[in-house]
Amino acid sequence: MNKLSEDEIGNKLKNLNNWEYKDNKLVKEFKFRNFDDSINFLKLIQPVADSLDHHPDVHIYYNRVVIELTTHDAGGITELDFQLAEKIDDLSTHVM
Repeated sequence: MNKLSEDEIGNKLKNLNNWEYKDNKLVKEFKFRNFDDSINFLKLIQPVADSLDHHPDVHIYYNRVVIELTTHDAGGITELDFQLAEKIDDLSTHVM
């Protein structure tokens, strides 16, 4: 996968729901009712991430989950990060 340019990233961000580009990563915070919902969300993400062979960095804060996406091998954001971000957004509707 080739690293996307700043312009490409900016254009693709318009198609995502509330994701931000910062520190060379796509970042989004998801809020849930409780810790169980946060963990269930991660359980939904795991098989999707495995199927893409692309895994997010995850921070859990009780009822909040912060997801960070970047393609380390490419040194930045690639199309794969946007694919996973879209799938994660779809999965979040099953928990929220």
